[in-house]
Amino acid sequence: MPHIDDETLALHALGEPVLDAEQRDHLRTCATCAATVTGLARVVDAARTPVGAVHADLVAPSPSVWAGVRDELDLGGSATDLPDTADVPDAADGPDAVVVRPESRARRRWLPALVAAATALVLGLAGGVLWERRDADGAGTTVASVALEPLPGWQGASGEAVVQESSDGRRQIVVSVDAPAPDGTYREVWLLRPDVSGLVSLGMLEGDQGRFDLPDGLDLADYPVVDVSEEHFDGDPAHSGDSVVRGELAT
Repeated sequence: MPHIDDETLALHALGEPVLDAEQRDHLRTCATCAATVTGLARVVDAARTPVGAVHADLVAPSPSVWAGVRDELDLGGSATDLPDTADVPDAADGPDAVVVRPESRARRRWLPALVAAATALVLGLAGGVLWERRDADGAGTTVASVALEPLPGWQGASGEAVVQESSDGRRQIVVSVDAPAPDGTYREVWLLRPDVSGLVSLGMLEGDQGRFDLPDGLDLADYPVVDVSEEHFDGDPAHSGDSVVRGELAT
């Protein structure tokens, strides 16, 4: 099935029971959708962190931010005039009186706005993810493609490379690879001359699929071979000599 839409994933991250059985099965096996939910869940978790608690993903806001929150919610006071529960008595004059702390009143007033803001933030991030995924899923007409075949030592690996050109002349290549990456390594995508006398690095492949801009002026007839190598974090920008998959575009 296709990827789950981002609004549904955002609602799922918020704890809403929006997934059907097929979508739940897809989420268990799709790394892309699972990563999206994980990122959105971190936002939800940050928004739901209790007042006063420290959250690793949050940066302390400046006084001007608190001032803006107070003005927006009409809380009054200054940016540093936060309620202090130590100054509030624990009991009223009468035995049956109920004490409502100023902090509680204020918190009840702005909590719905905070929840709404958190929800909007999650859905806004989902929109950004949707835009990014739209950019990654299709950006023009396919002008060349090739199945990538495994090299010695990588039996069972496979992949594909697709060159797309947009209406404004922008060229991109989408490369996918199906082969596990050992710990401490990463994959890099290259374009080679057929005789391997020259090569151009397009960048690191994150995950099992990536989209790369083709340099302006690069002639695919001169560099038609798509190569994906296994690299180590050794500071050497040169090709490792260990190619996972390779294929020659028909241009």
